[in-house]
Amino acid sequence: MIKSMTGYGRGEWRGEGKKLGAEIKSVNHRYCDISLRLPRKLNPLETQARNFLRQRISRGRIEAFVQLEESALPGEKLEVDLKVARDYFLGLKALQENLGIPGEVRLETLAGFRDIFTRKETEPDLGKEWECLQAALEGALAGLEAMRRDEGLKLKEDFLARLAALERMIREIENQAPLALKACRDRLAQRVQELSGGLGIDESRLAQEVAFLAERSDITEELVRLRSHLNQYREMLNSPEPAGRKLEFLLQEINREANTIGSKANDAGISHVVVEMKSELEKIREQVQNVE
Repeated sequence: MIKSMTGYGRGEWRGEGKKLGAEIKSVNHRYCDISLRLPRKLNPLETQARNFLRQRISRGRIEAFVQLEESALPGEKLEVDLKVARDYFLGLKALQENLGIPGEVRLETLAGFRDIFTRKETEPDLGKEWECLQAALEGALAGLEAMRRDEGLKLKEDFLARLAALERMIREIENQAPLALKACRDRLAQRVQELSGGLGIDESRLAQEVAFLAERSDITEELVRLRSHLNQYREMLNSPEPAGRKLEFLLQEINREANTIGSKANDAGISHVVVEMKSELEKIREQVQNVE
């Protein structure tokens, strides 16, 4: 089942006083190009997150955004610098003794010196953080995949309709080919008659020339390959694997066969059908660029 490269999805994880929100959107691109923005706290998980996305998406321009909201500061702890506190205490005691100030140096006094206390972030548990981030990304990917599948179904319907149109054109060319050959033979005989000035025509030589012309303009092989390519194209539309690049390559082969038919047939009616065929192929080419 083919999938479109265009889609959007959003996922969320909540728990332990925080919320992770992930948004993923994708558009056409020849390769898999991922732009990922994580909160600073989750930057160590960037490579892991990129690899996770690449495992799920093979092609497209991917933009992923992750936001983190925390209702508390669970990653911080209070540290006391005992050396600084001791220096303050001894300094105050010396000042008290030298100036004859009565009383004791109390804890409340030391608490007023802010450089005694510092808040430091604890090292995050990356394993646990990854579980939370992965859950948010999974939710966003689920929405993205659903949209890409829906768009892929619409593309498939369009492709099948155009393949059917191409097959009708092939049948039309097959029906016209014998008539085109007869018309070519008649034109050749008339031309020879005109050039001979009324003299007799060597029918065996004329037959040889017609046979040579028929061989040179025979498009049977091209029509057989064209039908085969269309059948392959239809099979690829049902492939469980990403088929966008294969479809693009096969489309080039189909277009090449159509060009060959147009040049070999040397018939206005067939050339007209080939022009219509190439118009359909151009429409398919525009659509196939959005297939993963």
